[in-house]
Amino acid sequence: MTSTRLAELQRAIRESIEAGTLRGALCWEQGSNAFRSRPLVIRTVADASAAIFSPACSPSLVRFLIEDNRYPMSPEEDRRPLGIVLRGCDDRGVIELIKEHQKRREELMIFGVDCRGTVDWTKVRKLLRKGMLSSDDLDHGTLAWKEDDIVLFTADGKERVLDRKSVLLDKCLICEGHTPRIFDVMIGEEDKNRKGMPVIDDIESLERKSTEERWEFWQSEFSRCIRCYACRNICTYCSCEECAIDPRTQAISDKSLARDKANRPQWIGQDSMLPSNTFYLLTRAYHGAGRCTTCEECDRTCPMGLSLRLLNRKVRKDVKRLFEYEAGRSTDDGPLYGESREEDPGDFIW
Repeated sequence: MTSTRLAELQRAIRESIEAGTLRGALCWEQGSNAFRSRPLVIRTVADASAAIFSPACSPSLVRFLIEDNRYPMSPEEDRRPLGIVLRGCDDRGVIELIKEHQKRREELMIFGVDCRGTVDWTKVRKLLRKGMLSSDDLDHGTLAWKEDDIVLFTADGKERVLDRKSVLLDKCLICEGHTPRIFDVMIGEEDKNRKGMPVIDDIESLERKSTEERWEFWQSEFSRCIRCYACRNICTYCSCEECAIDPRTQAISDKSLARDKANRPQWIGQDSMLPSNTFYLLTRAYHGAGRCTTCEECDRTCPMGLSLRLLNRKVRKDVKRLFEYEAGRSTDDGPLYGESREEDPGDFIW
């Protein structure tokens, strides 16, 4: 985003806050270095000047809409809309939240932005280890877009174009569209050439393997899970306050008696052994069928680097093949499990 577009975004948020039409706005602010950002809740006119939008803005803001339901970002009696800055890959998550009645459209004011890809911190660390980036680049540099190029402005005023494959999140390399389909204010030009879900080569190569080879691959992945629940906590469709596959959330209340907790079914233990991990990860994947928008936030936040995106893309691909359904495509679509059609496959019933 150019400095002009950033100023336009800051001004739009500032004017909405100043007019009293918003109770707050979700955006990003600069993180610990040029390649990192963190979510920012803008509540005052002065806060808007801290807002940024650059290739460093990798975290999705959609999860915070779920958190706003649990822990409101303003007093509960404040019914004004909440603002959120939305990229092309984020709108699917918001559409699903609207369809599942987690948020009403009128509760949101959406600032659409034109995103040309955001950085993968894991890839950046690899470049640091190889000496292709320096600590000065991180501490004193600035990231920006120039058309589709990712440009690093160094401390000495030089411009360096970074290789997209070497720094961007994998999902950004197969982007469906740069701007969201739903918005109230668009900063920049709307992308009217959005594509559908792309064909993913890594899924096809996995599908060509034998059953034994696929199982060996997933065993090696699942065995590395430490059950930190980062994938669940960042997920844009996990809105249950009590999770059936997280024993830690199954207390009835703070005052529950031991026998109350003992009588609750525990489908999974708290250990991080392969059987429990397999149950946890596969159950999550199937629970997300028709709901997962493949935002890949789980993949981005996994500290062990599990290939969760492959699992979720596979489920999404099968849902599209079997039911011609894509999560987050439109608010006019009903939930996958809330509709039935005569042409739906039903062989399994017989």
